[in-house]
Amino acid sequence: MFKVIDNVDLSKYSNWKIGGVAKKLIYINDVDDYKKAVFFCEKYKLSPVIVGNTTNLLFDNGYLDIALLKLTDRFSSIRIDDNQITVGSNIECHRLSRLAQVNGLKGLEHIVGIPATLGGLVYMNGGSKRTTISSSIISVTSVDSNGQEIVREANECSFEYRKSIFQEKKELITSVKLSLSKGSSSKIRRECLSILRDRRKKFPRKLPSCGSLFVSEPSMYNEFGPPGKIIESLGFKGSKIGGAMVSPIHANFIVNFGGAVASDVVKLVNQINERIHSEHGFTLKSEGVFVSSKGELIRLDDLSDENSLI
Repeated sequence: MFKVIDNVDLSKYSNWKIGGVAKKLIYINDVDDYKKAVFFCEKYKLSPVIVGNTTNLLFDNGYLDIALLKLTDRFSSIRIDDNQITVGSNIECHRLSRLAQVNGLKGLEHIVGIPATLGGLVYMNGGSKRTTISSSIISVTSVDSNGQEIVREANECSFEYRKSIFQEKKELITSVKLSLSKGSSSKIRRECLSILRDRRKKFPRKLPSCGSLFVSEPSMYNEFGPPGKIIESLGFKGSKIGGAMVSPIHANFIVNFGGAVASDVVKLVNQINERIHSEHGFTLKSEGVFVSSKGELIRLDDLSDENSLI
């Protein structure tokens, strides 16, 4: 039987260190547990929210009628077959990139240092260095709320920049099959270390955040540059609302410098986008997702300041 924890303080649990109290946290050991957890949520009228490292989630304040569904290490299996790896969705990105490097497999260097699980990365089609995880995917296995297994080839996953079909489906990603290329383990290691050094120089690491907040879309990038550059050019570095601040180190990060609540972050996002729209005629889309008190998942740039925030 799955393990259930009551009244989870989200300000301690979330990567952003922001949020109220979730009614339940349920640990999922296998597909059968997932089916039982969905039934449990229906019975007690809770909204299930599947979480990895909560890297891109901004939780509402107050009391949330949600149950966080968290996979255990039983979803961290690894199988290597020549240049292909089949991996459980709960494996950490840094562990996966290290695993590939040790086995002389190229293609996952760009995920080193990303504070996410593989399932979350696939859900968002995340990555770095202008590369996304979908470029290495052969197939993704998921299950629906009835426990029915679904295997999709990469071309069936509707991958776009920071988008996937899983954002539209109520499914649990359980494993991912990846295709990599052979390479020198020592060279791959040097590349990973170089990327990590670059991340440490450029990105704020000492204060809680969700990582890069805004999506860098190709058409916008070609004309104006990456989001951080655009935001910095408008003078937002160091701007504060409540306990939330646009990082002085990198303007595409909003950090919690002490006691931030969800509305502080949303107001900053809206201020930034209002200014960008008035100056350049477009708005930035967010990688961050707001989790409402009822379990609704809403992209931050789709929120108004008053949109159900306490």
